[in-house]
Order: sequence, then structure tokens, then C-alpha cells
Amino acid sequence: MDKTIFLDGAVGSELILKGENLPPHIWSADINLTNPKLLRDIHREYIQAGADYITTNTFRSTPRAYKKTGLSSFEAKRMAKESMEAAVCAAKEAAGERTRVLGSIAPLEDCYCPELFPGVSAARREFPVIADWFENLDIDGYILETMNSITETEICLDSIEGTSRPIWVSFNLLDSCRIQSGETLEDAISVVKNY
Repeated sequence: MDKTIFLDGAVGSELILKGENLPPHIWSADINLTNPKLLRDIHREYIQAGADYITTNTFRSTPRAYKKTGLSSFEAKRMAKESMEAAVCAAKEAAGERTRVLGSIAPLEDCYCPELFPGVSAARREFPVIADWFENLDIDGYILETMNSITETEICLDSIEGTSRPIWVSFNLLDSCRIQSGETLEDAISVVKNY
């Protein structure tokens, strides 16, 4: 019989419930640097509730998101990398030996708005940077989180295809048969099977 695997839940929602104000654009990524203890505590609460896997708080730890805060390209990239490293560190510290850590990669823009996808060229430039940072960190696998279009999912998968770590994909659904882009869930799953 297959073992049931339990994932953690939302981090951003928990941060808000605990009184944190999440800034525009970088949202929960700010906490990675400003309050890593709270982040570790949230991870530990999920582990105590039975999570076998926790997800790094890297949903918005991207140069694209940090640049929207007014930083230069250089500073945005530096801050995003520091945020990612802090998020992985917090997750690993909370996880201990029993719980596994999944590096989270999200759509480059809003997961509910596939029309904001910045295009193939931008995605082919940006996802490999994120993937390279993760490959140099101690994670147990990847989760492509709340992906909303086949094209963006495929580009992200191409960026991490050479990894030896497991890759999980979750889709943000429009309804029971379609992902947010309107493409069918069946087609999206077919593409993922190629990887």
C-alpha cells in the first residue's frame, strides 16, 4: 500500500494571522530576512501537525519581485538570493532529520493571473537563476507551486531538468477541468509526464 504524504500549508496566511504586515510585491519573502524565527516556528507547527514535507518560503524570493520594490537590478538580485538562502536555512533548521524540504518555485507573476506571464524570453532568463540558487542549497526536492499555464510550467521544468532531486508540480485551477490559463488540466498533466 502506498504511504500517504502530508505537505505543510500556507506560510503567508499564517504570517498574517500572527500579526505580520506583508509588503507589496515581495509579500512573505520579507520575513525570511526580518523574522526568520517566526518562519521557523510556523514550519515547526506544520511538522508537529504531521507534515512530512515543508515548503521553503520562496514564493516571492525572486529578483523580479524585489525589483518591483524599487531596487536596482543588482540589489534586487542580491536581496532575492539572500532571502532564498534564509528561507532554506529556516526550513532546514525546522525540519531536522525526519521532515523533508521542498524548494518552492512559483509563477514569475501572480498565480491567479496567467495573463501577466512576462513571456518566454523573460522566463528562460529568470527561472535558470532561481534553479541555480536552489541547486547550491540543501533541499530535498522541488515543488513548482500553483503554476497557472503550461508554457510557464514547461520553461520552469526545463530550467531544473538536470537535477537529481524529485520535482513535484501543483497547478492553480480555474475549475475542476482547467488550470488558470484555461488550458485543460489533462493537457498540463501530460506535459509534466514528459519530465
